[in-house]
Amino acid sequence: SYIVRDFLIPVLIGSKIFFSLIVAPNTFQTLNEQFARKFIRSIFPKLYLWCLVISFFITLSLISLNIFHAFIFFLITTGYFYSREFLMKKINKASDSIKQKKSSSKNFKRLHNLSVLIFITQLVTVFLIFVVTRG
Repeated sequence: SYIVRDFLIPVLIGSKIFFSLIVAPNTFQTLNEQFARKFIRSIFPKLYLWCLVISFFITLSLISLNIFHAFIFFLITTGYFYSREFLMKKINKASDSIKQKKSSSKNFKRLHNLSVLIFITQLVTVFLIFVVTRG
């Protein structure tokens, strides 16, 4: 479908790239630690919800066109849901424990690396589907 291939998938890709290359790095360069943490904790749930809604709509739109691509987008959507509802809360808790000197940064790094892996995997997968559907 034109709307999925030529609009929604590029919007999803662009949103993720803009956030990764512009918003997140500038947050930590511009704001002090306290405000940066507050801002990141505020913006990430919104980013994940935005991506989740777009991915879910793409999933529904692809069901009649390509069931395999729809299934892949369902997995991508599930990743946003997991990251937003579970993983972010664990990351924030681990970060707070470090701040309060209750634990080392190992758990935080492991959880953060998992979130980055999920984020990158989603981005690459969405891009690959975009390229395949263009052909």
